[in-house]
Amino acid sequence: MKLKMSLIGAAAVVLGACGTAPLNKDAILLEGPPVSDITTPYDRAIACLAQFDIDPSIISVGAITDETGKESFSEGGNGKFVTQGAGDIVQTALVQSGVATVVNRRDPRVIITELQWGIRDASTLIPADFFVTGSINTIDFIPGGGGEVVIAGVGGKYRQFRALVGLDLALSNTTTGEVVAVTALKKQIVADEVGANVSRFFGTTLVNIDLGTQQREAMQFALRGMLYFAAFDLLSQLYGEQVGAACRGEIDLLESAGSAVEPSPAV
Repeated sequence: MKLKMSLIGAAAVVLGACGTAPLNKDAILLEGPPVSDITTPYDRAIACLAQFDIDPSIISVGAITDETGKESFSEGGNGKFVTQGAGDIVQTALVQSGVATVVNRRDPRVIITELQWGIRDASTLIPADFFVTGSINTIDFIPGGGGEVVIAGVGGKYRQFRALVGLDLALSNTTTGEVVAVTALKKQIVADEVGANVSRFFGTTLVNIDLGTQQREAMQFALRGMLYFAAFDLLSQLYGEQVGAACRGEIDLLESAGSAVEPSPAV
């Protein structure tokens, strides 16, 4: 018994030492994968719009808010469930489309300050023809299924989890306030867990081995895809059915593969 406790104590000391560095030296930083450009499954549909000879409208992006009301600060939660930067993502999608002149209204404080200081003439600013607003307003956690079987100390388990995310965006005429295009999208975010467990006595010693893996779709990246789809949908409505239909094929390919965002039946 004393030998077992000594071995456990020694292992704890060794494992603890592996994650520390001398106090008078910098710790070695772990390097993960390199930085890369962000791409979504809907980039091709967005880029497709640029092939048309379209006189770009001037568009700005207003508030796209988190209206889900869902937060988590317990059990490892880190606050908001959904991104608070949806407006910036839509602005990026509009710029990448090549068929919109985008004026930045995401943070007007610099422009307002320079106007107040008298070093900027308001007449030089480009007015927007249209602006985008909306919200991410749905996140429902759907009960998942699963099962676990243990026979003679040997077992396996499987569990599945899902969350339903929805958003609504609108494109409005800046002069009149008229809503000229709307889009409502939903997507199910999926996750699953697979595990195996073995518990056996070797003499009087119980050995327990527990193995498992979890897979979870990245919610914020999925939301980026939804927002790109929404930007594409708004531009398609703005520039006409013919333009949207010509590029819709890129999204149809995703739908046939079972990885696309679903438009709301109400749209």
